[in-house]
Amino acid sequence: MSTPQKDFYRILGVTENAEMAVIKAAYKALMMIYHPDRYDGNREEAIRKTKEINEAYTILIDPDKRRHYTNSQSGFNKINTNDYASSPEQNNSYTDKANDIESGWLIAVELVEGLDDLYQQLNILSKDLGFSFKQEILQTKQFNEAKAIATQLEIDFIEKFFGKNKDIQKFSIWLLRNEQRSAAKEINKMVAQSACHLIASEVIRTIIVKHQISGYEIPVSTEKKIFYKLGDRLPDEGIVFYLDNTSQHGLAASDEDLSVQLTWHEAKNKFGKNFYDWRLPTRSELELLYAKKDLIGGFSHQLYWSATESDSFNAWFQNFYIGEQFTGNKNLTHRVRTIRAF
Repeated sequence: MSTPQKDFYRILGVTENAEMAVIKAAYKALMMIYHPDRYDGNREEAIRKTKEINEAYTILIDPDKRRHYTNSQSGFNKINTNDYASSPEQNNSYTDKANDIESGWLIAVELVEGLDDLYQQLNILSKDLGFSFKQEILQTKQFNEAKAIATQLEIDFIEKFFGKNKDIQKFSIWLLRNEQRSAAKEINKMVAQSACHLIASEVIRTIIVKHQISGYEIPVSTEKKIFYKLGDRLPDEGIVFYLDNTSQHGLAASDEDLSVQLTWHEAKNKFGKNFYDWRLPTRSELELLYAKKDLIGGFSHQLYWSATESDSFNAWFQNFYIGEQFTGNKNLTHRVRTIRAF
């Protein structure tokens, strides 16, 4: 008979998709309540709870351990099989913990004008964000700095999920506060895929049309357009070897080969995830790269992999000595020069 697993998320009082900042805040808040030197109740009970909280924190704060634990929880009925939840005494402890935190917050709200307004503004953007603010205030007791703390949490949250462009940030906040979460998620995806290569007015216009959003005025773009020439070095690395007809976007190559030769599978796994990340060139892109090899420099007269397969066993590569393309077994090792779009 297998031993039931503890529900570490329930022990810390966080959701399964809680961010690291929330987990840390929850841990600190609970330790302030249940540390044996602080706890008003039975010392042995405090030690037991502290041990349990530390156990949960150790697992959930480590990404690999957390992923393994969460996967292992699949198939368990957490209410019926969890040690923490199955004990009436522990259920009461959890309720006491939640009540202690909530009681502390209610007292703080009574004493500090505008504190709950700050919490509500953050909670609309993200429940985890609101929770993190509540825990931070209760832990630090920095009530006079509440607005600054809320502002910094909001900035960190918005930059993490929606990038640093102020117009996109402003639009994303507006979407979240107007319950347009699917539209906000799409912006998050666009930012993740395109990094800094977005024009805010185009992004906003696309989202407004696609999601039929009204009530938001598209800003006039004040972004300075940058025009490139072949051979230019980009500010965030890479040498331009191809430009589209706007001369604002194209392809850039890294300025040196990978230090080791790889099989096709190794190269594809290492450099094949995202169009705007450093990646293997396609067959046609590799041909463009070869045509500008003298402009970029640093190539050897050897064989370079492309990302293009010819069949399940073979992929295309280019001979940089004679300039011809061939197919070869994916388990052979060739040189790699990565590129990215910009």
